Amino acid sequence: MSDRLSAMDIEGQEFPTKMRGYATEEVRMFLRSVAEEFQRLNLRNQELQESMGQLKDQLEEIKSREQMLQKTLVSAQTMSDEMKNGARREADVVVREARVKAERVLEQAQDQLSRIEAEISRTRLERNSFDSRLRTILEEHIAMLDLREKERQDHENLRFMHRRSGSEAG
Repeated sequence: MSDRLSAMDIEGQEFPTKMRGYATEEVRMFLRSVAEEFQRLNLRNQELQESMGQLKDQLEEIKSREQMLQKTLVSAQTMSDEMKNGARREADVVVREARVKAERVLEQAQDQLSRIEAEISRTRLERNSFDSRLRTILEEHIAMLDLREKERQDHENLRFMHRRSGSEAG
């Protein structure tokens, strides 16, 4: 069995029935809602992963362009050394424009990467919040079950004491 839990695993989870056990239909409904939320979060995570992959590809392309621009810059500088002053000035203008464009492209890529990282952080916070809410709900249900069990035991003790006092009186 895989270490990863799927929505189908959650929804299809079976528990043995015992006397005075959980309300089967309520457990099923809860498992269904948990499975749906789990599936929604998995889909969102997958979308973010795909988006991040696309951005990484774009960043690699930008880096490749930057390397190409770097090589072009070196070539332009070599050529500018061989040319007369007029050609040298023209090459300097081309190099400056290329640097400005490259910086703009890099800034845009950094901005986009920052937005994606913020979205991933937000999604993680949402997931942690969901986990916390789920844990709280489960703990409340366990506390309620413990209380019901204590009430049942108290009731049994009262019945036992009542039977005992009835048999002693008779």
